[in-house]
Amino acid sequence: MSKRFYPIAALFLGAAFVISPAALSQVPVVDGVPVASPSAPPASAPTTGAAQGELFYQLQLVQQEVMQLRGLVEEQAHMINQLKKQSMERYIDLDRRVASLSTQAPVAAGNTSQSAVVAIPVSGTATSAEKAAYNSAYALVTSKRFESALEAFKQFVVDYPDGHYTPNALYWMGELYQVVKPKNLEAARQAFTQLLERYPDNSKAADAMYKLGKVYYQKGDREKSRQWLNRVIAENGSSKVADKARKFLRDNF
Repeated sequence: MSKRFYPIAALFLGAAFVISPAALSQVPVVDGVPVASPSAPPASAPTTGAAQGELFYQLQLVQQEVMQLRGLVEEQAHMINQLKKQSMERYIDLDRRVASLSTQAPVAAGNTSQSAVVAIPVSGTATSAEKAAYNSAYALVTSKRFESALEAFKQFVVDYPDGHYTPNALYWMGELYQVVKPKNLEAARQAFTQLLERYPDNSKAADAMYKLGKVYYQKGDREKSRQWLNRVIAENGSSKVADKARKFLRDNF
């Protein structure tokens, strides 16, 4: 053996002692051959955290928008209810005045010192019992006990099917079916339709046609709604109810 072999052998032996057993145990072995460990992938935690933070921020914005929209819907619903109540109160006042006029006798043609008062045409002549029943039902409307008023008018129509105040009762039924909870649009439609079919010349016929047009609109039948509103305009010229029909058509069609 050559003398040069000894220094080289000593060099390899020294390297073997320098590498510790612990270091060797960390080197993976495949089929008995040590292989180098793959480098660790770069950390991605900061990027993921930033994305989650942005998503949470967007979610908060959406929740705020939903809350704002919900507030607007509740505010508009409150305004609509207030308008309905105001409209009902105005109509109650008007109906009271009309009813008072209907009980007055017409002034003679030769008397020019006073304005002539024309009696509202209604069917038959009211008996004291009928008048008391109608006034009792009507008092429930003025006190805003709408559910009780509806039941009272329904009973009135049963008790006095051809009574003096039956057209008024049918009209009030159509109105009240729309304000009770839950409202019944189909029943309101039937009440207004019955009034128009049985009492086409009654003073409330034009208002019933207008209300019927609005009921059909709420039911989603825009074509029938338009037909009834146009009929109001055609048959009532420049009256206030015709003006209301024109406005409703202009605002909703």
